[in-house]
Amino acid sequence: MSIISSEAERLYPPEAVDCHGAITIPVYTSDDLAEAYMDGAERQPTNEEIEAGAKAFYEALKPDSYPQWDSDCALRAEYYDAMRLAVKAMQGKATEDA
Repeated sequence: MSIISSEAERLYPPEAVDCHGAITIPVYTSDDLAEAYMDGAERQPTNEEIEAGAKAFYEALKPDSYPQWDSDCALRAEYYDAMRLAVKAMQGKATEDA
């Protein structure tokens, strides 16, 4: 079981739903919510998310002599690539079976 599926099961434990005699029928079951959680965790990050992460890494790790991210930063593309690799590694770890 992967980290993501374990987390989804913990957050949305499987429950037996008895809809007989119920006034309303549940719209979502715990299985639906767990599946949505896993889909969200496994989705590809947006370009805006990659840029935000790359900027945060750059600003946190740059020497004082380096320019601010918003100036003409020559290393920007390298930070985007590094962030994509980091996210891919995190997603790979989260989705591999233990």
